[in-house]
Amino acid sequence: MNLTQLLDLIEGMPGYRQLIKDLKQRRRPAVVVLDAAKPYFIAAIYRSLKIPLLLVTAQPENARSLYEQIPVWCDPDQVKLYPEPDAFPYQRMSSDASAETERIQTLAALAGTGQVSGQTGPGVPLVIISAPALAQKTVPYSDFTTSSRTVKPGLNTTPFELLSRWEAMGYRLENMAEIPGTISHRGGIVDIYPPTSTLPARIEFFGNTIDSIRLFDPTSQRSTRAVLSIAISPATDLLRPFLGDRCEMESVINSLDLTNCTPEVKEQFQEELARLLNRQRPDNGQFYAPLFNNDSLLSYLPANALVVLDEPATIELTVADLDTKAEELRAEKIGRGELPGNFPRPYFTWSELMPRLDASQRLSVTAWDTAGGDKSRHLNFSATPSYAGQVPAFLKKAKQLLEQKRRLIIVSHQASRLSELLNEGGILSQPVTEVQETPVPGSMTLVQGLLAEGWVMNDDTFLLTDNEIFGFIKQQRYIRKRPISRHKLAIDITPGEYVVHIEHGIGRFTGVATMSTDSTEKEYLVLQYAAGDRLFVPTDQIDRVSRYIGGGENPPVLSRLGTQEWPRTKQKTKE
Repeated sequence: MNLTQLLDLIEGMPGYRQLIKDLKQRRRPAVVVLDAAKPYFIAAIYRSLKIPLLLVTAQPENARSLYEQIPVWCDPDQVKLYPEPDAFPYQRMSSDASAETERIQTLAALAGTGQVSGQTGPGVPLVIISAPALAQKTVPYSDFTTSSRTVKPGLNTTPFELLSRWEAMGYRLENMAEIPGTISHRGGIVDIYPPTSTLPARIEFFGNTIDSIRLFDPTSQRSTRAVLSIAISPATDLLRPFLGDRCEMESVINSLDLTNCTPEVKEQFQEELARLLNRQRPDNGQFYAPLFNNDSLLSYLPANALVVLDEPATIELTVADLDTKAEELRAEKIGRGELPGNFPRPYFTWSELMPRLDASQRLSVTAWDTAGGDKSRHLNFSATPSYAGQVPAFLKKAKQLLEQKRRLIIVSHQASRLSELLNEGGILSQPVTEVQETPVPGSMTLVQGLLAEGWVMNDDTFLLTDNEIFGFIKQQRYIRKRPISRHKLAIDITPGEYVVHIEHGIGRFTGVATMSTDSTEKEYLVLQYAAGDRLFVPTDQIDRVSRYIGGGENPPVLSRLGTQEWPRTKQKTKE
C-alpha cells in the first residue's frame, strides 16, 4: 500500500505552510496534532524538509506502532526503527542478534557509512526511537565511523588481514555467509554480509590484491552482479574492547571495585573481564558495554537533522521512571554483592540528555494544547465519525460527503467487499493498492490495506479505516526480521532427532515439507509431538527451533500441543 500522493493535500493548510517556514528558519515550534494523524503529519514534514529526522516517542510500543504506519506515507527503505535495550539495566542477558543488527543499520544510516556502489545511496533516514532506546548509551561515534571501511577492487591486502579486522568488528566466521554479520573464507575468496547491505558480497583476490567484488544470493550462493565498492560497517555495537588500546582496556577493567562482591560474583567478573582483555567475546557482552560505550545516538545526527519529540512531557517522565527503577535495582544488586559499587550506568538521565537535545533543531508534537495561548500551532485535524458496523448509515454519510464535494478516502482490509456495498449504494469505486494521483474534491478513493485510525483534515478530506466503519481492525504486529542460516540447520539437525520449539516445547524433527499457499510454495519443518500431533514451522522461523540436549541417555517425553505444559516448564525453569 502506497499513500504518498496524499501528502500533497496538507500543503493546502496555512498552518502547515507556516510551520515548515518556521522549521526552515531554525525555530523550535510546538504543534498540536490529532494522535491518529501523527504518522501522516510526520511523513509530510519529512518529505517537505528532505533532511534526516529523528522521531522520539515515549514507549517502545508507540515506536513500533509508528514504524508500522509511517512507511505507507513515504519511502519505507529510509524508515528505521532503533530498538530498545534487550535487557533492563544491570541484567545479564545474551543480546538479540536481530535487534543489534537494527541498531547497527540505524547508526550507519545516520553516519552515512552503509552505501554499496551501484545501489541507491544511504539517502535521508527517518529514525523512530522510544525514550528507553534514546537513553541507552551506545558505541562512540568516532569508534563507529573510524572502524567502518570501504573496500574496492585494487586494494592491496590479504584475506587473513581482512578476516582478522572484521572479526574484531563483530563479524562471526562461518562456513557460509548467509546472514548479516557473518564472514567466510575459501582460498582466495572471502564472503562478507554487512548488516547495512541487502545482499552479501563475494571478494575475490588475485595474489594480495582484491580483483573483484560481486553481490550474491545467500540462499543459492550464486553471484548476482559486480559492484565497484562495498562499505563494511561494524557488526556489533561493542567495539572498543576489540579495536582499542590494550593499556586503555586494562585501565578500565582494573578500575572496577570488586571488593564488595560475593566470591562467586567476583570470580565470574574476573573470568569474563579476562576474556574481554584477551579480545574474546563473552556470551553476555552487552552487560559490559557501559564500561566502553559512553555516547548517545544523538551524536550520530547530521548537523541539519530535525528531532521530533512526540509528547515531550511523557518522554521526560518515561526516562525519569527508567532511572528510578534502574537505581532501585542497582542498589539491590550492590547490597547483595552482585554488582561493583562503581559499575557505570548503561543509560543517560534526562538531565544528561537535555543539553544534547538543546543542541539540535527540535519540533514538539502533542495531541493536546498544554502550553496554552499562541505558543502552540494547531493543525486542523479532527476525529472521524464512527459507524460501528452500521453499514447503511455509513453509505448514507458517504453519499452526503461526495455530494458536498468532500474527498473520501477509505483504507480497508475488506476493500473488495466494501466496493460491492458501495456499488449497491450507487457509489462506483474499485479498490487500489496505490494512490497515483491527488484526489480531487468530491471523489472517492478505496484502498486495499491496513491503517490503525482515520482522521478528517480541513473538514474537506475524510480518511476512514475499518476501525471507523466496522468498529474493529485487524491488528498489525511488528515482527522483527530474523535472518536464518539454512545451511547450518541442515548440518545440525537431521530427521529423527529431538528438537525444542521455543513456544511449543520438545518434539521430533521428521523432515521438511513443501506446501502451496496463495499460488506460492513454501517450505516447512515438520515436528511430531505427543498424541500424534504435528507442527509445521515455516523455514523462515528456523531460529525458533533448536536441537534438544538432554542430561541423560533416555529419550525425552514429547510435549503436548495446545496445553499449558510447556509454559509451566519454562516458568519453573525461570524461577
